[in-house]
Amino acid sequence: MRALGIDPGTKNFDLCCIEDNVNNVVLDESISTEMVANDPTNVFEIIKSTEADVIVGPSGYGLEFKHISQFTNRDVALTTLDKAGDIDIPVLSGLRRLLWMMKEAGLNAYSAPGIVLLPTIPLYRKVNKIDMGTADKTCVAAFAVWDQAQELRIPYAETNLICVEMGFGYNAVMAVENGQIIDAVGGTIFPGPGYLTLSQMDGELAYILGTFSKLKLFEGGATFIAANRILEPADFCANLNKNQYRVAWESMKEGIVKAVAMMLTSFIRQPREIILTGRLSRVEKLRTDLEETLNEKFRVTVRRPLQVFAEEAKDVAQGTALLANGIMEGKYADLVKTMKIKETEGTILDYIFFPDFNKEAVIKKLRSE
Repeated sequence: MRALGIDPGTKNFDLCCIEDNVNNVVLDESISTEMVANDPTNVFEIIKSTEADVIVGPSGYGLEFKHISQFTNRDVALTTLDKAGDIDIPVLSGLRRLLWMMKEAGLNAYSAPGIVLLPTIPLYRKVNKIDMGTADKTCVAAFAVWDQAQELRIPYAETNLICVEMGFGYNAVMAVENGQIIDAVGGTIFPGPGYLTLSQMDGELAYILGTFSKLKLFEGGATFIAANRILEPADFCANLNKNQYRVAWESMKEGIVKAVAMMLTSFIRQPREIILTGRLSRVEKLRTDLEETLNEKFRVTVRRPLQVFAEEAKDVAQGTALLANGIMEGKYADLVKTMKIKETEGTILDYIFFPDFNKEAVIKKLRSE
């Protein structure tokens, strides 16, 4: 059985396809997101060429567990939360076009849930939250659970860890207890800048800015603090001796430390490890500095995943491939069952208790094409 995982990242679309198990990787590819945004046909042809028996992703902010044949305009709109009157962001429009192409081709594809949809998180932790971590964060947490289970030779249900995802765009930190995500902080509620993104926004700043484009949610992060433009992580890292770059990194690093501290309060028992994932965790200088700080603060083992089975496709795509396999009752079925991926329901807008919030009116204003 071929299982394909797709990660629609901010910088790259990563694709990882495994046949039966992780020892047989049949597709390992990373494609510029800009290329996908301009024309999703190329990545669609690659997806079809795998002849995958099952596919998971791309799912954007995340949907309840659902087959792509059931996708409606409403579902596709909820994957990107992009207002029809806003600037048309190519990356988001490319993702929507790809989803429609996959549906029309009759592919056996499923959505991945955003973290807020997981039944393993208590309702009181979801109040007035949308982005506790997008669907890709759910998938990368699955990769961390699988990795710890492999390393320690324990069942998924005995894994206990904090997964830190340091993406090119957004950061997220997930608390995993007994193999289940029990809490998370991510995206636009993260307590410190991501690499591209401002993350948590001061309410007074939002008020002063007034009406602003969704594009603003992809700005204001470490690379903008350092140089007011988008830099490759290697170039950012090479300039850490400069004051503004150091300020940017320390702000981002402290945000991660604070997020980890927040997640520690949700555990009954101390987690076994903090596992670092994502594009920036592969930048040795940044990872080493963060590892030292986390060790000093929390006295918990900190490491990158050791059971990496793809070279080009990054952590999220590998986790998504594992979930795809498990969804079809393959070797990793227990991973899907433990994390309750198939038990998700509802929408990411179900937990807003703001006066006069009209979910259906909001959805009607979102793009689906």
